[in-house]
Amino acid sequence: MREYSLFEPRWRADGDYRPKIDAYYYKQWLDYDMDFHAHDAIEFMYVISGTCTVETKSGAALMRKGDLILLDSGVLHKLIVPKETPCRMLNVEFTFTACDGIYPSMKQLAQGDEAFAMLLDRKVSTIVLRDPSDIHHILKSIVMEMDTGGTQRDGMAHLLLSQLLLRVARLAAEEARDSTVSQHHRYVRKAAEYIHQHYDCDIQTKDVAAAVNLHPVYLQRIFKASMNTTLTDYLAELRIEKAKMLLARTDIPIIEIAGYIGLNSRQYFSMLFKKLTGMSPAAYRKSIETMQGFDTRVAIVDMQ
Repeated sequence: MREYSLFEPRWRADGDYRPKIDAYYYKQWLDYDMDFHAHDAIEFMYVISGTCTVETKSGAALMRKGDLILLDSGVLHKLIVPKETPCRMLNVEFTFTACDGIYPSMKQLAQGDEAFAMLLDRKVSTIVLRDPSDIHHILKSIVMEMDTGGTQRDGMAHLLLSQLLLRVARLAAEEARDSTVSQHHRYVRKAAEYIHQHYDCDIQTKDVAAAVNLHPVYLQRIFKASMNTTLTDYLAELRIEKAKMLLARTDIPIIEIAGYIGLNSRQYFSMLFKKLTGMSPAAYRKSIETMQGFDTRVAIVDMQ
């Protein structure tokens, strides 16, 4: 490992250091076979379109659209792009520098996020991941901030890069867990993720099943076995939890809440809410307002 390795202990032991973006670029490759080489910087390579192979001394990774590879500083690697398919990539390279007023530091990131601390402890010099949807967005935001952020760009770019590192660490942790669980659990986890991302839409079991490429009946069976609840009940309970949050923390009119959680019928929303909470939406909001008023009165009495 070279001077700027992601796993260098001093980044989180001595002083406050943060990642610093050194280079970033889009590049379309065609019929290319690169020689082995290494960088002082740590490198993210994201495949926007096409296919390619990234080869290191320890193996080769066939990459397609939506794949990301993280290469630590000093890792010998080469890129191979076939004649048949151009490969367009987005690369971001970074090293480290003193925080100088721009935080969070590597130490703070490791202390605040268990997955990131685990990633640093594992010291895996090459990580290949499949992007669930947000990695590309973060990378594009980094490039736009570096290009258009002006004199204030470093602070925002650092926050985005920190977000990227945490997201990659969590994906890597999920990959490690997935290697020890069955394929069924992976499908169920992806189905649950889809539900959490689309509960505000008029989704049905067939939509969730299509998102994870399974037959609806089969998905329902393995979901119930893994989660001890049906997929339909899981979605309903999630929607009501979101409704409770909106009722308690916002002033959105009750008649509009149903639309925020993917239900087209206000009557059905009220019925479902009462079934799962034991009270109507209006009564629930009033109970929260009463409790908040009580807390305020208690605070005044305590001050006196």
